[in-house]
Amino acid sequence: MESILLTGFSTEDFFEKLRVIIREELKSQLNQDQLLTREGALKITGIGNTAFMRAIHEGIVKPQIVKGRTRAMYLESEVLKIEKYRKRKS
Repeated sequence: MESILLTGFSTEDFFEKLRVIIREELKSQLNQDQLLTREGALKITGIGNTAFMRAIHEGIVKPQIVKGRTRAMYLESEVLKIEKYRKRKS
């Protein structure tokens, strides 16, 4: 993160520099993945447990073990890659 030295800046320059810093911080926060539980992943994607387990076995989603947690967690970016399979009516 950048710091701003307040002496020698006009008000407009100060606010412009502040806007640039805020934009950079927002970009870095938006690029971070969230860790989801299996239930959360199923709700976000709208798929069933079978399709989720198939994605794990195919290697699309990799379980993450987090210290202090008893359940595996899954990265949101990987969970969103799971394709939904629909039954076709004949």
